[in-house]
Amino acid sequence: MKSQILATGSYVPERVVTNNELAALMATSDAWIQEHIGIRERRFAAAGEGVSDTALKAAHTALKRAKLKSEDIDAIVFATSTPEFYAPGSGVLLQHKLGCRDIPAFDVRNTSPGFLYSLDLADGLIQSGRYKTVLVVASEVHSTGLDFSTRGRKMAVIFGDGCGCFILQASEGKSGIQDIILHSDGSHYQDLWYEGPSPLHYPQMNGKVVFEHAVTRMTEVIHELLDRNSLTIKDIDHVISHQANLRILEAIQEKLKLCDDKIPHNIERYGNTSSASIPILYDELAAEGRIREGQNIVFVSFGSGFSWGAGLVLT
Repeated sequence: MKSQILATGSYVPERVVTNNELAALMATSDAWIQEHIGIRERRFAAAGEGVSDTALKAAHTALKRAKLKSEDIDAIVFATSTPEFYAPGSGVLLQHKLGCRDIPAFDVRNTSPGFLYSLDLADGLIQSGRYKTVLVVASEVHSTGLDFSTRGRKMAVIFGDGCGCFILQASEGKSGIQDIILHSDGSHYQDLWYEGPSPLHYPQMNGKVVFEHAVTRMTEVIHELLDRNSLTIKDIDHVISHQANLRILEAIQEKLKLCDDKIPHNIERYGNTSSASIPILYDELAAEGRIREGQNIVFVSFGSGFSWGAGLVLT
């Protein structure tokens, strides 16, 4: 039994925020942001638009593509580090807004690797035989919890808002999720952390440490995944990475000796959408016809915790 990707969906808010717009609020510049992070613009949610709202739009797209109704979903797994409330979770809000049956809704709070953690959980639910169709969502609205002053510029210029989702369904075919490897190391929790959204607490990061660990850990876990599945990097059609920083992607590309086509990116247009970046990028590639049947695709991510992981999918 495999967990097959039946359909995908994504949504980014309409409001485009350029680097120059941020430079008017803090001591930074378009040139500096592009040079150091690779971002030109990002999307910010409208007033009152939360992660369950953006998730609703992405989920409707995926359901339409899958030719399913909301009552066909057996469970929801919702990854976010920016929930509307500490309780209840955003998963139950989406369940209500979609009009699903009284199905279980799980919330996953592993920041950027949250989508991979959610995929692994959803795959386990399907493998158990108790659930046939699972909606996996990753949605982030960072813009409401950032410090848009010079004091907060290190983090404020990085993040954007958006959502991506997969519908997984049990299948007896060969395609689908082949393997997922997850890791964490809590000793680095204060190198990338967020005590809570308030005027006194904003996201904090030790940039140099995060950069070095992200490149090392993501490269290592890709090799671990390939070795465990008797593959080489030449067997992989796309490495779809969390869109944290274009320089991190370039470093991974160099270490793995990948051509440009094999490590796509959209960070320049959306910024770092954290857990949502992998499903948003996958959905875009699928819409462009770059995801085709029979491809080996690797997902990889790294984030706060530290937490990181990689997944292998056969399309």
